[in-house]
This record gives sequence, C-alpha cells and structure tokens, in this order.
Amino acid sequence: MPFQEQTIVERRRTMIEAVRMGIPIAQVARDFGVSRPTVYEWLSRFDEDDDVSLTDRSHARHTQPDKTPPRIEEMLIAERKRWGFGSKKILQRLREQHPRIEWPHRSTVDALFDRAGLVEKRRRRTTVKVTPFQRPYEAQQPGELWTADFKGQFRLGNGQYCYPLTVADQVSRFLIVAHGLPDVTLEPTWRRIERALREYGLPQAFHTDNGSPFGHGNSRLSTMSVRLMKLGIEPVFSRPGKPQDNGTHERMHRTLKASAAIPPAHSFAGEQKKLDAFRQMFNHERPHEALDMKRPGRVFNGGIRPFPKRPPVIEYEASLEVRRVSGQGAIKWASESIFISQGLAGECIAIKPIDYDIHEVYFARFLIGRLIGNRFT
Repeated sequence: MPFQEQTIVERRRTMIEAVRMGIPIAQVARDFGVSRPTVYEWLSRFDEDDDVSLTDRSHARHTQPDKTPPRIEEMLIAERKRWGFGSKKILQRLREQHPRIEWPHRSTVDALFDRAGLVEKRRRRTTVKVTPFQRPYEAQQPGELWTADFKGQFRLGNGQYCYPLTVADQVSRFLIVAHGLPDVTLEPTWRRIERALREYGLPQAFHTDNGSPFGHGNSRLSTMSVRLMKLGIEPVFSRPGKPQDNGTHERMHRTLKASAAIPPAHSFAGEQKKLDAFRQMFNHERPHEALDMKRPGRVFNGGIRPFPKRPPVIEYEASLEVRRVSGQGAIKWASESIFISQGLAGECIAIKPIDYDIHEVYFARFLIGRLIGNRFT
C-alpha cells in the first residue's frame, strides 16, 4: 500500500489516540518530536465533535483597544498635508486646538504618516571607501590606462632575489616596462615608472594592487599615488579579493613566468636580458587574440598627453578652503588636528562644503575623501 502523508491535524489526532491508548506522554512527545507541554495543550483542545479543534488558531488579538479612531487619523493626516511638519509639532498644534481629545503617541503618528506615504525616505549616506580610487576602470583607447605590478619574486642563480616590475598598457597590451629590481621599495620603482612616463607620455589612469609601494597599507594615498596625481594621473586600485580588476596584467605575468623566469638567470644582468627579450617578443612578434591577432606594438601609440616640461603647479579656486598638510600628515580644521595622509605631507589640499558639517576634500583635481564633522573618511 503506498505511503500516505498525514496532514498536521491528522498527526495531532494520532498523537492524542496514542495517549488514550495508555502510552506515556513523555514517550509520545519523543515519538512525535514535540515537547510534553505541546501534547498536554492538544489534549486540552481536542473535541471529538469539533472538526477544527486541532487546527492552528490565529495569534492576532480579537480586539484592538489602542487603535487610533479613523477621525483622529484623518485630522492628523490633514494637518501633515497642510503644513508638512513633523509628528512632534503636529501633535503640539492639535493638542492646543483640541485639548480634550486623547491624541496617540508620537511613534504611532510617525507610523501612520509612513503608511499614508507622507514620509520621504532618507537616502542612506554613503561614505568614501578607504580610497576613492578603489574601483574598476574601463579604458576606451590605447594609452588611457596603464597597469603595473610586481611579478612574484624568485631567486637568481647567485642566490639574490629578483622582483620583476612590469608596466603595461591595458587596451593595447603593450608591455612598457619589464625590469628586475632587488626589492619593492618606492624610489627604485618610481624611477622606472617615471622614466616610462617621460618616454611614452602620460596615461589618464594608473592601475595597481594595494600592496607596497603602490598602495599604503590601507591603500589610501601612498606617496606614489600623490606623485601620480600631481601629474594629473588618476591612481586606481584593485578591489580587495578582486584580481579580475587587473586580469589582463595577471595573464601577461603567466606568459612572462614561462618565458623569462623558468629557469632564472644567474645574475641581474642575465635576467634583465631575458626580460628585455621577452618584452621584444611580446610587443612585436606575438599576435594577440584580444587585438584581432595584431601585435601590441602596432596598436600602442604612447600616452594621452606628453610629460610636462616643468613640474605642474597645483592651484585651487578662490572659493575653496586650502590647508597645507603637516609633516605628520594632518591639517588644522575647526580648531582640531585631523589626520589626512602621510603621503600628502607638505602638500596643499582644498576643502569644499557640500552639506551641513560635510565637506569634500580634494588634492589637485581629485576627490580624495570627505570631512564629516572632525572625521576624515
């Protein structure tokens, strides 16, 4: 005979019949997976002449003595529509006009206005992330977005560690820099990047991960980011846990590893020859599928604009508040010292009011954060 699933009512009836047959309530409760008070409750409710005695009952109150009378609700809504005041002010006005009426609590009035669609929902204020530049960037043309990273370190034949720095153009895939360095410190890295910027021109944006020397721990405004912004280049960082934000660069690294790092050369000079040979092959000999089988060297024409002949002078509109960042990375604001970024030490930033107690903070043309009261976010 096929198994027939019991309804909840039939199951409760079976449970009661088991008790009536003399099976201990504790055992019945275990067999049916309920508590002993539950068994007692259904025993007390059961009525052989009432088919609905074992059905679930509504837990709603039968009466609502505290419900606001419709006439009172109408008066409250009319006052709200007329004046647009909040519940506190409306209740005050109505209590003065009708002192003998027992008006509902303010929370009840707020709920009434909400149900009536008379409350404008506030937008949740979003704060700037650790860095305003931590986001994907979709380049549209060659030279617009450069990407950079260090190919993981490896030992040379002489025992020294080599850290290959790579810089590429995101659209054309052109490998701009492939240079082995003994470490990942700022100045040697910046010298190679600046040399490339002088030779090829400036991109619109420069995409890296959040590690040193590109980011600064929490990826907010490293010294390298400040140097890029002074040149009018937007620093862009990969989002945490999102390596696909710099996916084309990661794929290039796999090709580089197979060609130039396995096996490694004996010395830096030997390894640099391998990196130079790889760069020549990658740019001028290897057709690229993403470029309709064109070679990167035939697509890349340099940056968007030339490297400036003189160091750019950063100027701000006269309407903005300008503050110089101290050597400790802080500014004076509202009689308080507020930390901004160590990378901006000695630089001037501009502060623009946008709302009560909220100000946008700019360095050069870039929004770098917000001041909310005396807190920089």
